[in-house]
Amino acid sequence: MSLEKMVIDENESEHRLASADETDAMPSIDDIRLTPLESGSFTSPTDVEGINLSYAQGIESIRSREWDEAIDHFTDGLALDPLREHPRSATSLSNIGFCHDKLKQYDQAIAAYKQSIELDSTSDQPFAGLACVYMDLGRPEKALEYGERAAVIRPDNGLTFFNVGNAHLALGDCIGAIESFRQAITIQPMLFHAWLNMGAACESIGDIDGAIASFEGAIQAEPGYAKAFLNLGLLYGRQGRHDDAIAAFERAIEKAPEVKKTWILLGLAWRCKGDDFKAMEAFKAAVASGSHHEKAWHNIGLIHAAAHRHDDAMNAFQSALRIDPAYAKVHVSIGREYVRVGRDDEALAALERGLSHRPGMAAAHALVGSIHARRGDHESAIKAFGDGSRLAPEDDSFHVHLLRVHLAMGRRDEAMAEFKYLEDRKSPLTAVVADEIHSA
Repeated sequence: MSLEKMVIDENESEHRLASADETDAMPSIDDIRLTPLESGSFTSPTDVEGINLSYAQGIESIRSREWDEAIDHFTDGLALDPLREHPRSATSLSNIGFCHDKLKQYDQAIAAYKQSIELDSTSDQPFAGLACVYMDLGRPEKALEYGERAAVIRPDNGLTFFNVGNAHLALGDCIGAIESFRQAITIQPMLFHAWLNMGAACESIGDIDGAIASFEGAIQAEPGYAKAFLNLGLLYGRQGRHDDAIAAFERAIEKAPEVKKTWILLGLAWRCKGDDFKAMEAFKAAVASGSHHEKAWHNIGLIHAAAHRHDDAMNAFQSALRIDPAYAKVHVSIGREYVRVGRDDEALAALERGLSHRPGMAAAHALVGSIHARRGDHESAIKAFGDGSRLAPEDDSFHVHLLRVHLAMGRRDEAMAEFKYLEDRKSPLTAVVADEIHSA
């Protein structure tokens, strides 16, 4: 059993791209030394002093995340240089763009960055800033354009290649993203967000070993990075390395206990390993943690149901529904439990409730079809199995069910059509029904 087989849509891998606040950097904010006068366009030394003072105050405001205040300081300095001839002016405009981006004032940010480029097209800062703004605006193609221009100007900036990688990833170009993240890491090996996002890109193209290596690299760069442990756990689970998955999830909990759903993933890993006692402990810890109660209760119910503890299972499922009455998979689990104990009327009612919340659950249609088939309601069974086969075209079991219903109705031609379908697909289920179809 793999993690993906157990309530996986509730606990998906966290491919968290680093946010702007985590990655944006203005290369100028660490340089607050006053710049000497380099062009003879000022009539008074006081002007230079005022420009440099306003610039330094703006930098300090950026450091304290006072974006509006920083804009005011840089604007004051620009007012002392109406001809934009002081070397600080281009950088001040770039920093104004940075602050507007932080304030989500994207039009003003773009305008300021472009003015900076007009004054100095040899600086990477405004190009890198525009790349960040266009990513915030959901325009990765423009982000890639400006990010690549920044990288040409300054090829030793790992953050620039990191942002270029994010643009590639947003455009679906995982190979380009991986290459850019690799360049970022070559320049700045401790850039753990680049390691993490490279892992996400590797997983997207099916390179699980590459993804694992990337997440391990993120942990080496930042040993306390819980999300890397969490993603490692998910990948180990996919490889059937349940002990490693459990260890990774436990480390994720140790590093970031506030990430509550890790308890759910830990419980699923213990279930995959076959230790329902440990799984139950993890799910109960999830309930106690104050988050994802409904998912924890659902999984607790599934453990009770697997052990044929009907009342305990139903109590847990009802606890989940009290938190989220529209939790479709819980309704289906209730239906499945009623089927197990032979209460088909209640089972159908629960399954229909589940399908009303989430019609695309093929497994629910299979259960509905099976109930109707047992009751001799063949037309309803055919409809349910047909709906299920359309939702899960790779699942040949629906065609086995349809074949048997047609045989029960005396429709040999329709049954043979289903058998031929299985034969054409070279389905292993063909052998299961061969004797049935030939003896009909």
